Amino acid sequence: MSRIIVQAHVTLDGVIESPPEALLPYMSDEGRQETLDLALACDALLLGRVTWQKLAPGWREQTGAMADRFNAMPKYVVTSTLSSADDWNNSQPVTYAEVAALRDRLDLLSYGCGPLARDLLRDGLLDELHLNVTPVVAGRGTRVFNEPAGLLAFDLADSHTYPTGAIHLVLRPPRRPQDG
Repeated sequence: MSRIIVQAHVTLDGVIESPPEALLPYMSDEGRQETLDLALACDALLLGRVTWQKLAPGWREQTGAMADRFNAMPKYVVTSTLSSADDWNNSQPVTYAEVAALRDRLDLLSYGCGPLARDLLRDGLLDELHLNVTPVVAGRGTRVFNEPAGLLAFDLADSHTYPTGAIHLVLRPPRRPQDG
């Protein structure tokens, strides 16, 4: 079986939509390379509609190793409203019901921690969560998990501190009994 990995940048207080000054000073060449390596290790991107609409304009015109990889990768856009995803090459709309079948045959990489990531976690489809945590408190904004229904416990699979002070965490949701 393949896997679904979600990667996100968050502040120390868990904010995923934060100002550039909460992220940019903490980016490093090492972190960029690890992000590229992760994208190279996956078969396709799995994006929610809103994330896809935010990423498409920024990446489709760029060049460089990361942009080249993103632009070449198949992109599955989970949506119930788009009938076409022609704004970014290699993009295809899919329904959420199709995600499990995609996961059975592809290693999927997703960005952001919006509704799609929360649904994947809820339904046992999320295999790894990669968080790049910056040592900044944003104070407000959308959090990685806004008011979860209960305690969410993850297993720490790996961690690494970048020279800038950001921390990369690889977390795995504990396997449920039916997951084997």
